[in-house]
Amino acid sequence: VRRMELPRRVYQKMDVVRKEIGVDKIHQGLDLPQAYTGKGVVTGIVDGGIDPNHINFLKPDGSTRFGYISKITASQSNKDGYQFDNYYPRVVLDTLTNRDDAYAIEDFTTDSYTTFHGTHTTGIMAGGYKGNINYAKTNDNDRSYKVTGPNPFYGCATESELVASCGDLRDQYIAFGVDDVVQYAQLSGKKPKPCVINLSLGSNIGVHDSTSVMNRFLAEEGKHAIICVAAGNEANMGIALKKNFTAADETVKTFLTPMQPDTLRSGGKTYFNLRNGQIAAYSNDSTEFELQIVVTNTKRGNRVVSRIPLPNNTNGQPITYASGGEYSMSGAVINQGFAKAFDGYVTAASAIDPETGRYYAMAQIMTSDNQKDNKDGNYKLALLITSKKAGQRVEVYSDAQFIYFDSNKQEGFVSGTRNGSISDMACAANIVTVGSYNVRNHWSSLDGFVYGYNKRGDEDDFPEGEASRFSSFGTLADGRNLPHVCAPGASIISSVNTYAVENTDLGYTDMALQGKLEKVGKKYYWHQYLGTSMATPVVAGAIALWLEANPSLTVKDVIRIIQQTARKDNYVTNTGDPVQWGAGKFDAYAGLKQVLKEKETNGINGVRYAESQAVPVITMTGERSFSAFLAGAKQLNLRAYSLSGQLVHSLSAQGDELNVNASSWNKGVYLIQVNGGKAQRIVIY
Repeated sequence: VRRMELPRRVYQKMDVVRKEIGVDKIHQGLDLPQAYTGKGVVTGIVDGGIDPNHINFLKPDGSTRFGYISKITASQSNKDGYQFDNYYPRVVLDTLTNRDDAYAIEDFTTDSYTTFHGTHTTGIMAGGYKGNINYAKTNDNDRSYKVTGPNPFYGCATESELVASCGDLRDQYIAFGVDDVVQYAQLSGKKPKPCVINLSLGSNIGVHDSTSVMNRFLAEEGKHAIICVAAGNEANMGIALKKNFTAADETVKTFLTPMQPDTLRSGGKTYFNLRNGQIAAYSNDSTEFELQIVVTNTKRGNRVVSRIPLPNNTNGQPITYASGGEYSMSGAVINQGFAKAFDGYVTAASAIDPETGRYYAMAQIMTSDNQKDNKDGNYKLALLITSKKAGQRVEVYSDAQFIYFDSNKQEGFVSGTRNGSISDMACAANIVTVGSYNVRNHWSSLDGFVYGYNKRGDEDDFPEGEASRFSSFGTLADGRNLPHVCAPGASIISSVNTYAVENTDLGYTDMALQGKLEKVGKKYYWHQYLGTSMATPVVAGAIALWLEANPSLTVKDVIRIIQQTARKDNYVTNTGDPVQWGAGKFDAYAGLKQVLKEKETNGINGVRYAESQAVPVITMTGERSFSAFLAGAKQLNLRAYSLSGQLVHSLSAQGDELNVNASSWNKGVYLIQVNGGKAQRIVIY
């Protein structure tokens, strides 16, 4: 054993969609050698709130499309610390012997009676029910009416073979689930089956590179399946703070600001300006930094009232400050300055990661403004980080639950950035990372009305065609920009967990529902939702169609084709952050055509295009940066020319891809030539 990590809790970070990305054309076989529906491909998912017997996942004869489901839950009574249950189709179960942990999928209800997330994402990726349902329509975007007709909300890979893992969503169990899907695809047939896996899960706490245990695991599994991971939904606020220090003893300061200001009731208690969650700070190497969490008084020029310092490496030993009373705990320092400002505690510790050699510090925060001495909120919680040497880089991340970084318009303090909101799990190598853009901001419900999101001033909260404001993104320390691409994620109508909808504690009514069906004594429902969780299975389901066309596709092939065929319309080029968009808008139809084109010329997993025939893919990764990729190249020689023909930049690199920093270039149009081929135009703003 070289390294261990405690598991993180992760969060569950079609009718319009199929037409938007061209899946309808693929299903019709329009200008294609045949129609593609994902037949022969395993579409796997790890998620919670799965209702595997929803009609969306049944074959026309009523039998299940699921080949296997694992349910993994924490268990104190089990010596391993978890309970592992296996579910198979009844016809398969009857052939198994000596399996007292095996059950029939047909008898499975759900792993959760309080969430529909897994049923929704699976429906987007691979829901296949096309029979009649009752659903809502509108003619005026004001009132709706019910119709009965073919289900418009089915998914992408309608005839794929489904596999799922569900239960408690922790890193360890997610890893088990991913491996379950891969093992099924590898071993359930006479030969390995092509496989795509959807992970609409994530956590913003982590080093945000490819070195964590979970990310290394995903990179390894990515050699056997195409794994799609949601970018995250945390880009609304500045939850990342990045600082390149130019000298030793330089300090950066920010306020740990509550995402839900004022009062919040939870668990029978009332909290005031609640700050609750984790922050983590990472050095670029083993160089330590000084981290302090301090209480300041903004009425007195941000005078420091109390300090929780980590001047040196604590080797994982925590330092805790608490207000006392119900927040008393063993080893905690009951600090009067802290207690005057807050009810709660702050715990911090630091260490050097033995695997990566990077120094890091973490803090757990739980504070509510003391209503006796801090009713006006003048006492605030701040974070100070001081460098130990010039050239040191420190990156700080919030878990994005209740805390973000903000200057509060105070002199000497800085705000966080949205660039860095990318989920840590989405930073692994050998995966496809997906962001979201808007395709719907209102919907018809079964109660007779049309609903939508709140407006921000005079504008729609989620303008159609633009990148979703919540869609996470980030420029990583290794130079990568994520996500790779954006897909429709706001808002998507898909199947939902019957058992959650019918849970009276949750209070679902026809106002929340867009479709309904009752058949053979069970009711089925369809509901709208939004997030990169919804965008990711759009891409995963479409990739299953690509894998049907060419089962030999690798994740590198898939990413290249995504980048080469993504649409760059006016929204992509003129709105939002270029990093947030990735390559642009995912185009399943154009991608499939490219898959077929390359297959015909043995361009995938065989003899690739000769370099003289290959077309380089130039992708803008920022306003002043871009990448160049040339399939099959062993070395790249890039030249940039002005429109007058003057050589302005040249660069060479080993391999088939390189990144170019054009921050020193003048604004204008440039011609980019790779390995002497045909030049392509780019614009530097």
